[in-house]
Amino acid sequence: MKYLFAPGCALMIHKPQLAEKLKKFAEELYGPMDTLLSCCFNKPEIEPDTCIITPCSTCNNRYRSLYKDCTTSFLLATIAESETFPFPDYQGISMSIQDTCSGRTDDLYLNTIRTLLKRMNIRIVEAEKSGKRGKCCGQTLYGKVPQEKVEAFMKARAQEMPEENVVVYCASCIQGISLGNKRARFIIDLLFNEPTAADEAGIVSWNKRLSDFRNSHG
Repeated sequence: MKYLFAPGCALMIHKPQLAEKLKKFAEELYGPMDTLLSCCFNKPEIEPDTCIITPCSTCNNRYRSLYKDCTTSFLLATIAESETFPFPDYQGISMSIQDTCSGRTDDLYLNTIRTLLKRMNIRIVEAEKSGKRGKCCGQTLYGKVPQEKVEAFMKARAQEMPEENVVVYCASCIQGISLGNKRARFIIDLLFNEPTAADEAGIVSWNKRLSDFRNSHG
């Protein structure tokens, strides 16, 4: 079987160096593989019988829906069960979770993220509306309603989080949680013991960067 690594647009914009670290881990398991930079929404051509490995829940959903002659592997789930990954120890710090829209209806993603946090010695304090009862961070509203309404929704959602530190597993959620004056902690940053920072120029800049990346990697 051929393996293909698909890091996802948002991770490549946020920290491409972490995409490389994830690819290295995948290659230790499966051998050398190419990297797919085309956005999953651009429906790139992929050879049949390819296993597409991705850390992105949106990409994983798209690939397993669109490419029936391929298989997908959610890389974070593989890491969650790994006996060799060097998990950092966060010494019992408490964090809440913002479940991404593309993942909160699927136990694969919900369970994976919570397992990863436990393996990093992070105490989970769930918001009243989390998991399958969770709410969007506000990113999916961008471009559909006026910007001030998007930002108001983001701030309100962030304030529903009981902890100051809020784990996200969609890089776009970093923007919404940070806008609401909570400390976003991107799951892949946590795995490599790195800080998480939002786009300093705000959600307009972030969404432009996303759009530019997708358009330039057709």
